[in-house]
Amino acid sequence: MKIQFIVTGWHMNQSSLIDGLHDLEKDNEDVNVFWSCHKEPTDEIKEKFDYKLFLNGGEECGAYDQAIDHLDLKDETIVFFLHDDIIIKDWIFIHECIERLHKGFKVIGNCRDYTAEFDPFKTYDIGISEEFDGKAFVDYVKPENKHLFDTEMVIVKVRPSFICMLYKDVKLMGGFEPRQEALVPPLVTDGNPHYRDAKGLGKFGNLFPALVCYKMNKIFGVDKITHLSTRYLDSPFIYECGRGGIDPNNPIT
Repeated sequence: MKIQFIVTGWHMNQSSLIDGLHDLEKDNEDVNVFWSCHKEPTDEIKEKFDYKLFLNGGEECGAYDQAIDHLDLKDETIVFFLHDDIIIKDWIFIHECIERLHKGFKVIGNCRDYTAEFDPFKTYDIGISEEFDGKAFVDYVKPENKHLFDTEMVIVKVRPSFICMLYKDVKLMGGFEPRQEALVPPLVTDGNPHYRDAKGLGKFGNLFPALVCYKMNKIFGVDKITHLSTRYLDSPFIYECGRGGIDPNNPIT
C-alpha cells in the first residue's frame, strides 16, 4: 500500500507537519512526500522533501493538479492533499482515513464545511483574465469535465486544506480544476496579492475548490463523502489554520 502526501501553501513553517512528514517518509518505504510549490520553498523544505516550483496559478487546486500531473502515481495509491499550515495533533488520522476508504468512502475531509448551493452557470463580469470576462463558472472547467456541470445543485463541501482519496478516484473525477487557461497568477499591489476587480484571493480561491466539490458530489454522491469532525477547522487529529494562524472564532481544541 503506497501513501503519497502532496503539500502546498505559502507558509512552510508548521513543525508538527514538516517534522512528522519527514520522519514518516524516512521510516516508511511506502510513504512519499511531495511539496507542490507556488513560491520558492524554504531551505528546510528543499533539504527534507522532493519538491517542484510550478507556475503560481489555480490556488491550491492548481498546485494539486500540477503535482499529480508531475508524479507517476498508481491507481491504488492513497493520496493526502494538504495545506502547509495545518497543525497535526495526532498522526493516527492516517489509519482513520485508511479505514474509511476500506468502508467505501471516496472523499475524506478533516472538518465539516458548510453545504452550499452552487450554480455552474453563474457568471463573473470580470474574470481571472480578459479571456474569462463575462464567462460562467463552468467555463473555468477542463473541457473533458464540462459535461458534469449541467445543473444548479446543493453540494457538500470538503475544504482543500485536507483531502484524502485513492488516486484512481482522483482520476475518475478528472483531477482538480480549473483548466489550463485559468492558471493565472494573482496580481500584487503594494505587496498584497489579489485578482482582477477583487481585494484579495477569495474570489477564485473559493471558486476553484467549489468546482472540485461539485464533481465529488456529482460523481460519488453525498453518501461517499465524509469528514473526520463535525467542527469547523478542527478535528481530534488536525487543525486547519487560516492564513497561517489560529482562527479566534474557531480555536484549536
